[in-house]
Amino acid sequence: GEIDELQPASDTEAFVNRGKAVYETVCALCHDLTGSGKPAQAPPLAGSEWVTDPVERIIRIALHGLSGPITVLGEDGRRIPEEDLAAVLTYIRQAWVNKSPAVSVEEIRAVKAAHAGRTQPWTADELKKIQ
Repeated sequence: GEIDELQPASDTEAFVNRGKAVYETVCALCHDLTGSGKPAQAPPLAGSEWVTDPVERIIRIALHGLSGPITVLGEDGRRIPEEDLAAVLTYIRQAWVNKSPAVSVEEIRAVKAAHAGRTQPWTADELKKIQ
């Protein structure tokens, strides 16, 4: 009824909407609003196996970069608030043709803790070993 329409979005919906806002502000400049990426600048995220599974891959890429740190407007993934990072990775994993589960703040923290001293970006080979 009318009251239902006044209810806020579910927590999940609000989380994904937050991720979409972060994506549009921080990521879309290079990866495009459609997730199609830009040649020689940023790889596609829509339909990318790097994005969809397993979750540890995309968290590591966001935190440390992939053969080159991810720096957008002077911000790399380590400096984006954990809640925003979890939200934007959830959005990316569920947008366009992607249909993967959400990313939690706990998963972000676990990867951060496990690789706290890492200064180098990941290589594709290292990430492929994560199953």
